[in-house]
Amino acid sequence: MAQITQQENTLQFSGNLLITNVSETLNHLQTLHLESPLILDFTKVDEVDTVAVSLILEIQRQLNHQHTEPGAMSVIGVPENLRSLMQLYGVDGFLLS
Repeated sequence: MAQITQQENTLQFSGNLLITNVSETLNHLQTLHLESPLILDFTKVDEVDTVAVSLILEIQRQLNHQHTEPGAMSVIGVPENLRSLMQLYGVDGFLLS
């Protein structure tokens, strides 16, 4: 199961971000207050699948929805398998910039 801890404008992910536990992760995400600039830290993530890319895009959508100006977001500590998935889907250019 994935865990999300929030310290100010940083969301720290740990554990496994997989399709099998995305519902719990999304439910937890709904309880958090997202402020720009937001940092998503994946340093402590063990395993990911394609749902991790969708989760990042959903967080960006929520951040933009909560604020009148587009929210700034950066992704750090990206494991190589997640980086590969981002490249495969063609979203690495704007998620990792």
